[in-house]
Formats: sequence, structure tokens, C-alpha cells
Amino acid sequence: MTSSTDPLRLEYGALANGLSIVRQPPPPGAASFSATYIGPAGWGFDRRGEEGTARIASYLLPSGAGPYDRIELARYLDRAGATLTSECAPESAEVTIWGPSEDWRRLLRLLAEVVLRPRFAADDLERVRRQMAERQLREVSQPASRADRELFRATFPSGHPYRTAGLGTARSVGRVTTETLRNFHHRHYLSGEALLVATVPAHLRSVESVAGHLFSSIPETGGPDLPMPPVRSHRPRRLDVNLRGRSQVEIRIGGNSVARSDPDYPAAFLANEVLGGRAQLSRLFQRVRERGGLVYHASSELEAMRFGGYWSVGAGTGPERYEKVLGMLHHEIQEISRRPVPATELREVRESSIGEIPLALETTAEAHELAVEVAYHRQPPDFLLRWSSLLRTVTPDDLRAAVARAMDERNATTVVAGPLMAR
Repeated sequence: MTSSTDPLRLEYGALANGLSIVRQPPPPGAASFSATYIGPAGWGFDRRGEEGTARIASYLLPSGAGPYDRIELARYLDRAGATLTSECAPESAEVTIWGPSEDWRRLLRLLAEVVLRPRFAADDLERVRRQMAERQLREVSQPASRADRELFRATFPSGHPYRTAGLGTARSVGRVTTETLRNFHHRHYLSGEALLVATVPAHLRSVESVAGHLFSSIPETGGPDLPMPPVRSHRPRRLDVNLRGRSQVEIRIGGNSVARSDPDYPAAFLANEVLGGRAQLSRLFQRVRERGGLVYHASSELEAMRFGGYWSVGAGTGPERYEKVLGMLHHEIQEISRRPVPATELREVRESSIGEIPLALETTAEAHELAVEVAYHRQPPDFLLRWSSLLRTVTPDDLRAAVARAMDERNATTVVAGPLMAR
């Protein structure tokens, strides 16, 4: 493949006003197109007392824009054979459109309408407020959500974007008005440092030309600053949350971690895959879930974002078994921290991870997800081509050194949430 047709090699274009353009060639034979707008509009930017604004704005973007109300927009997408989705994260928000490649100009125009001219209709706002209230209730009453909540609150200080799930409170969400949303939109969607990633057969210059015209209202200015209070180390600690009337206990162990740009990230990525990220090949799956048979699920997560990250180990079990399961989880964390991973185990997990890349190129949507991740983290255009080589250079010693920084059990918090028996 040439660089203009290989979906593993991105093309970084020039700025169109305050918008960076990235083009990814579609997979061979693909008949669809995807484009994602990424803006500095995550919930880490919520103002004090207006927590929940970023999530509400994100939810409402696909609910009407420009000349289309919610029903008209849905019908337009249906006629075009297209889909429109939005997501909100601590650092950013995304809006993605997908549809037939021959209609990429028309669909990109619709994406611009949604991003730049949302309606924020009052009846839609009330609907989203109710959805937020339901999610707030689940966050405090369901063992899994409550365990995650308490882990993040214990790990990150007040004001840190990773401390919450962006749901706000009943009071803060009730304060969000259409004016609040329009002000947030102006500050964070119509600002510099926005990014457009397009997986499209058209040449980069064509994408630059069309996008530059459609998104001309984005100014050539810097984006808003994301507050990042320092995360302080602490001794290992445990938090028990007794939720009566529930049937399952959820366990979380974790803490602060590295950013995606950290040189140790490839080794930390593989460490997480060995521990609990690689489904049936991972230690938590094989030793705790399959061999022990004591849990409903057991896995680990390493979330490395642009400015930092977190790691967590999680499991769900019955109330009569959680202390035993907790001991098994701590044992596996200590094993990967203190003993080199055997070369054969590392090789098996690594090759399984590498094997996912060709599978992701079978559809435009999955290939596009790879491109969005690479572009957001400002990685080189050939990063996906080099990723396999980066993983193959990781040794057992590299992996253990990365664990000490990225999954440090010495600063970990343990959360147990559910119908707890007396200790």
C-alpha cells in the first residue's frame, strides 16, 4: 500500500482556522466514511456549581441542530443511511458521523451543523436532566458504579478532571439552563485546539478545503486550559461501602497512572494485558475467575489519557466470598509487581494484542477509532505501523519497571462496595 491508501498511516493536514485536520485512508474495499470532531469540551472544564454541563451538552448535540429538530435530524440520518453519536470524557468531547463514502461531503456538512449550531431545545434539556438523575442514582446505589466512584474520589483531589464521572449533582444539573449550555458551547466547541479526523477516500487537500469552509467559525486561538491539580501519594488504604439489599459485592483496587505519551506506556499497556486486560489470556481471568471460580468477573484497566491516567483491578463476587477474592486480587498485583513475567507468557499476550490491529481494519468504523485515538494523543502519523515493533521490544524487566510507575500498589486504594458482612 502507498501512504495515501494505507489506513495504518495517517495524514496530518494544515490548520483550518482553529481546527486541525487528520485524514485516514479507509480500509481496502470499504464503502463507508467516518468523521469525528474532538474538542476541549470534557467534564473537566465544568465550572464550579455547574457540574454536569459538559455531559448534558454532549448528550444534546445529536438532538437537533441548525434547521433540524430532533425528529427531523433522525429522519435525515435514516434517509442517508448514516449514524450520529456523541461521547464525553474528562478531557474532551467527541461527535462522530458515519455513512456512505459517496456522501461524505453532505455528511460532513451535517456534522458541522451539529457541532457548531446545536439547538439545545428546552424539552430535550428536560429529558436529559431526567437521564442524568437516573445515572446519579445508579452511581451511589449500584455496587459497581459506587466502587468506581469511591476509587476515583480517593485517588484524585478536588477539582481534578479524573475525580468524577461528570454527572454533577441534582442541584448542579438543575441549574443548567439553555443559556448555560450555549455559553459552555461557545467556550469549548467554538474554540481553538479542535480536531477533525476523517476516514475517507478523498485526498487530504479535498478534506482540508471542505472542512475549512464548513468549520470557518472556529477561531485561530488557543483552547481553554484544563485544571490539573497535583496528585499526591498516600499509603495503601481501604474503603468499605455497605449497600444493603444488593446481591453482589464489587471490589476495586487502583490509583493514579501515566499519560499516553509516557515512554513507559507500551510496557505498562502489556503489563495490564497480562494482569487482567486480555480476557481469557490474563492472569485474573485464568487464576481468579476460571481456576478459583469465586467471581462473576475479574479484569484490570489502564486508562492512559493525554495529561495522566489511572489503573484499576476489579471483580464482582458474592458477599460471603469477597474477603477471599480480595486476597487473591492483591496477590496477583503483587506477583506482577515483584516477579518478572515469564517470556513465554509475555510473548503470548503480546502477539494476541498485535493480532487485534489487522482485525480492526476490517471495517471503517473500527479503523476510524484507531485513527481518532492516535490523532487525539498527537502521536506520529506512522504510529500504528510502529506499534507492533514497540511492543516487541518490551522485555520482562521493562514490564516490571513500568508496573512500578504505572500500577503502583504502594499508593493503591481498595474499595469494597455491596452487602458487606461484618469483618
